[in-house]
Amino acid sequence: MNDQKVVTIDLLVLLKVFTEHVIPIIIVTIIAAGIGFSLSYFVIPKRYTSEALMYVENSANKQEDSSININDITAAQKLVNTCQVLFTSDYVYGELSNYFGGAYTKQTLDSMISITSVNSTEVLKITVETRSPQESYDVANELIRLSVNEFERIIKNGSIEIVSPPTLPDKHNYPSVMRFTLIGALIGFALIYFIFVLKEMLDTKLKPDDDLSKMYELPVFAEILDFETAGRSGYKYTKYGKYGYYSSYASESGEDEKLRREEEKYAEEYDEDVYSENDDDKKKENSDTVTASAAE
Repeated sequence: MNDQKVVTIDLLVLLKVFTEHVIPIIIVTIIAAGIGFSLSYFVIPKRYTSEALMYVENSANKQEDSSININDITAAQKLVNTCQVLFTSDYVYGELSNYFGGAYTKQTLDSMISITSVNSTEVLKITVETRSPQESYDVANELIRLSVNEFERIIKNGSIEIVSPPTLPDKHNYPSVMRFTLIGALIGFALIYFIFVLKEMLDTKLKPDDDLSKMYELPVFAEILDFETAGRSGYKYTKYGKYGYYSSYASESGEDEKLRREEEKYAEEYDEDVYSENDDDKKKENSDTVTASAAE
């Protein structure tokens, strides 16, 4: 029960922080989204991907009947793993680099090329990602040619076919402008909101709008007004609160007008009582003076 109460209070505090600082939170979120958009559109280098699909069989001689042999499928799937190793070997990468005039190292080709099995089937997916659409297409096209030659040279009993040739990419796949914009907005919102929440949690002073009865589980019977400074500089009244004295601006209508008149009435009655007491003292003093003169 107590834990549920604490969670409710915390959620109210979080909502209160958001509503009190909604304008700066929105501004910072928009700025962060703009930064994410600018980085993805103008700063981060764009990368283009060319893909191709190849089908691997474990036997070069296809069966005349249309029956499916599960052993052949299993052997072909294992052969796919072998092809992944062969097509990324130093020999293939060396031939690929020589074809482009030694422009690529093995580490560079490793970062550009990805060869995977599609859903653990006999289909190989070759992906080449570079900063140029034409470069990606050229590297993928030459890699497939070298891979077919390497398969025929190494695998004596098997075959490989090109299912889908390399494509020339017409747009970049990285970075995603929409994704970077959303991530920037999320980071900006989380950062500025965390700052305001942290500031609220570290603030140990009592605020004017705090419910003290809920905070300390003690009843609040009354509030102390400072009548001495009431009505000064257009302010209605002054209370004791978290920041020492705090004031509310006086409007000349409704309850504010009623309160102002009550305060003025109280001040007038206070002045009249003081004046009456002083007047009685003066009258008594004059009477004593007259009596002393008559005695003389």
